[in-house]
This record gives sequence, C-alpha cells and structure tokens, in this order.
Amino acid sequence: MAEKRVMQFKVLGEDPLQAGAPLFSNFVAISHLGREVQLEFIFLDIAQVAQHFENSKGQDANQEPPTFQGKTVAKLVVPSWAFLQLKQHMGGIFEKLEIEESGQQEKTGERAYGV
Repeated sequence: MAEKRVMQFKVLGEDPLQAGAPLFSNFVAISHLGREVQLEFIFLDIAQVAQHFENSKGQDANQEPPTFQGKTVAKLVVPSWAFLQLKQHMGGIFEKLEIEESGQQEKTGERAYGV
C-alpha cells in the first residue's frame, strides 16, 4: 500500500473589492490584531491542489509549503467583544459536528466526506 503524504500549504485570497463572489467558500482564515477579529472566506479550486499533488509525486516531502491562489468570497472584521459572544455557541456546534463526523469513520479509519 502506498504511503500517505501529509502536506501543508498556504492559501491566498484575492482583494475582496475586486473579486466577484463565487457560490461558496471552502476555506476560512481567521486572524486577530488588537481588539478586532477578521474572518476571510476563500474559494479554493480543489483541482489546483490535486494537480500539485500529482506533479509533486516522488519529490522531497520537506519542501517549503506551496501557495495556492484562491478567490475571496467575503471578509468580515468584527470587534473582539462581539466575536467572544460566539464562543459558547461555536463550542456547541463543534461538539455536534465531531459526533456526526465520528459516525462516518470507515473501517479503514478514513473519513468519508460528501456522503
């Protein structure tokens, strides 16, 4: 059986003032500075990632993480006090998702997505 590779990569969204909004986002970046929190929702074409994996077969796994260009769907900046109000609610959502995801484990130990 082939060895599974784990690869880290960076995703960059484009300027939201120039971007047209795609139908959905599949990557979320969260950062904070001072008393503000920023959430950036980015659409990343999975074909780019798949092509990179295909092209990097047999190459050194200790390379610098590749960078992929995504399309920024939305960028939200909220005050930290407002973001903190989500803590309990988001914790509850994470717990429910973990329970749902743990039920989808296959016999191989891999998760089935999109089922």
